[in-house]
Amino acid sequence: MTETQVNLNVHEIGVILSALQLLTSRDENQIAKEYGSASTLHNRLREVYDNMDQTSVSFRYDVEPSF
Repeated sequence: MTETQVNLNVHEIGVILSALQLLTSRDENQIAKEYGSASTLHNRLREVYDNMDQTSVSFRYDVEPSF
């Protein structure tokens, strides 16, 4: 197993946290079998998120969001 560092801003981590909270029990069990506990990942990311500066970050994307 190797680790890779990825630079994410507070909004990107917020999106991942939201997605993790919306997992169904079935999805969470499948993820746990293949990769490990989603709740552990959520807790680790939440600690990082809580310690980040949560002021507004400007978005500069070339395409319109799909949501």
